[in-house]
Amino acid sequence: MRRAPFALVLTLLLACSSWAQTAPDEAKKGVPEQPQANPSVPVQPMGSEPTIDSDVFIGSPAPQFKLDGSQGQVVGLDQLKGKWAVMVFSDDRAKLKPLGAIDGDLEKLGAHLYGITPDGAAALQTYAEREHLPFLLLSDLTGEISQLFGMYDLDNDAILPGIVLLDPKGVVRMTLLGQALHGDEVLQLVKHVVAGA
Repeated sequence: MRRAPFALVLTLLLACSSWAQTAPDEAKKGVPEQPQANPSVPVQPMGSEPTIDSDVFIGSPAPQFKLDGSQGQVVGLDQLKGKWAVMVFSDDRAKLKPLGAIDGDLEKLGAHLYGITPDGAAALQTYAEREHLPFLLLSDLTGEISQLFGMYDLDNDAILPGIVLLDPKGVVRMTLLGQALHGDEVLQLVKHVVAGA
């Protein structure tokens, strides 16, 4: 029963973002251009109004970035291209551990999972090895990359939970801010977007 509100919000979110991206040019003729709401910030917790700054919009190319990874290498946007990239942001690496259960299912969809946290690369490498995580953790010590993707609360100086889904060309296809989702919910979101692409 608790999934019904989530499903409704998800359906409305995807419908609105799809309509905004595919609205015919004819419908816009003769209508004065009006400022658009930022579709990259679709969900925010009730009663919370953090200051968010982002350069990411659905349908736009993802910004270039580089982060140290938990397997001892630097990972950037170029390494994410070629497959769907599921970027999950969290202020706590332990919250990402349960996503290991869906890594194989995401791989079958042609998607790679990346967890982004404020921890240092060495700490992430130790944690990933100890917990046998099958996906990469990326170190965003300064929060700069999280801010680029709209997943940073400037007022509280903290990474916010959220997801960004990039297609194989590095184009943003979905963002979800303020939601720390269970693995099966992340998998269903990715399936929905990938199947509809």
